[in-house]
Amino acid sequence: MENSSSQHLSAGTIPNGSLVDDRPIRWLASQLFKVEWNPLVENRRFKPMEGHLELFNEHVNGTDETWKRLYFRTKDGRFQWFASHCADEHPISDLLLTGTTISANKEAWTMQIRGGKEDANVVVRVPSNVFEKWHQALLSHASSSLVDAYIQPTWPPVPHRKNRVVLLKLGRHAISAGVLTQKPSLPYSFFPTLCAVGNTSKNGTQKVVTCGANAFNEHQTHGWQLKRPIEFKNDDGEVVEFDDDVLKAVLNKALLSDASAQAQAMDISFRPHDYLILLAIPHSLALRAASELVKMLLNTAQFGFKGVTVVRQPTLVLYSYDVTTGVVVDLGEQLSIVPVIDEFVVDDAVKMAHFGAPQIREQMLNGIGGDLQKVLDIFGNDDDDSTLQLLLRYIIEKSCYVAADGIEEERAKGIKDELVEFVGQHSLKVNGELRFMAPEGLFMPQLWGLEMPALHRMVHEAIQKCPIDSRRMLYRNVYLTGGTSLLRGLGERLEHELAQLAPASVLVQVLNSPWRRHSTFLGSHTIAASEDFEKCCVNGMNLAEYLSRIDEE
Repeated sequence: MENSSSQHLSAGTIPNGSLVDDRPIRWLASQLFKVEWNPLVENRRFKPMEGHLELFNEHVNGTDETWKRLYFRTKDGRFQWFASHCADEHPISDLLLTGTTISANKEAWTMQIRGGKEDANVVVRVPSNVFEKWHQALLSHASSSLVDAYIQPTWPPVPHRKNRVVLLKLGRHAISAGVLTQKPSLPYSFFPTLCAVGNTSKNGTQKVVTCGANAFNEHQTHGWQLKRPIEFKNDDGEVVEFDDDVLKAVLNKALLSDASAQAQAMDISFRPHDYLILLAIPHSLALRAASELVKMLLNTAQFGFKGVTVVRQPTLVLYSYDVTTGVVVDLGEQLSIVPVIDEFVVDDAVKMAHFGAPQIREQMLNGIGGDLQKVLDIFGNDDDDSTLQLLLRYIIEKSCYVAADGIEEERAKGIKDELVEFVGQHSLKVNGELRFMAPEGLFMPQLWGLEMPALHRMVHEAIQKCPIDSRRMLYRNVYLTGGTSLLRGLGERLEHELAQLAPASVLVQVLNSPWRRHSTFLGSHTIAASEDFEKCCVNGMNLAEYLSRIDEE
């Protein structure tokens, strides 16, 4: 890398020592924490399949002539068959699969397609080695009338006519917030849940310098410590440690500074005592711990909001798809699998694991090796781990994907390197195989040196712990959310692997909205916009009763 380029990219300063906007670390943080209004484009609905099968002809007598070998394929919701694989685009015949019933018989290796708009009654015999693939392909086309329904954000955001609510999604590593709008919209505020903290020179007490993405600037320039407002001491959320100063600073930014700016942009007033708060918390955060946040938000000396309601994030994810039953797979810095039936979490079936983004970053770091140092020199120094982790995350988001059909199939397609571009016309080439091998440990944990079940097996085990009469619906309602869920091909691969574990007659569907990074926030609009929302809120009058009820639980 040219020295002149590195000098050009070094931090610029102005007389008071603050950073100018073109500092590389600022650019990197802004790329990772910007609210993207363009949907994530993914071409996936049907499972394509083609190959030789045998068609049953009930009008022909004689064993040899009853079955006729033809070339079949599924395409755009239709089942087509041809004289041979060399035939042109005009099939001998076809039928509409939408709305049909697919019955699988593993003893005879046959599948019967019945019903639908064309009142079909077709039987095919399938080679045993591809039986499950054909079964899942036909099921995906048969269910194609069930168009993926998910909330789509509307631009520009218009304030809600009646309800004055601030929506706040509190995550372990990121926070999203915004004023309730008439139609669902994306968060106005989205930033990392951390602050740059230093000590005052006089008495050594803690001083919060700044929070959010700007904290990386202050950490890199002045060596301020990066701190999170909430530290989980165990996975069930019962033991947490609050840093009141940091927490207050983060909430001030999201609920006062940013919310006020959004209200001004929408030409409405913003006074905390006129607004309610919908607080969306992770499943792993205990209500007892969340009650501390409720007290802080209602405290007139600190924030003084009119009322607060607390909702678990998995339920809100389902609301973003307009359903109340499903399995929410939240894949980010860690993994949580939460089955929900009619809005109630099946607690005994919940699975949590330190599994996901950290391991992928480690694989990427090991795979890139020395080439990364040239880029890291632009963004920070060798011992700045926070910059390194941001940089790895950016590289992964821009280059990595999941091999939807498995490693060998992906290699057979031909491997392509990816050029990741950075500020200042710098770039880094990522090896083609590393692009899909880095996240492969999600489905083969042994590649990461972990002795634990793979992602699809954990989802399967969670469903199996649910009531037997709900399992069929749960298999067909698996919903992805979280930053790591944005990996291209993840939904297809999880669906394929899960189908191998599910009963043969069960349709497996993994649904992933193009807005799934913010699905919790979008789902919160459904509750906050209801006429009775205020009745669900805790306020200064009933706070003591609420806290007493939490203690009893």
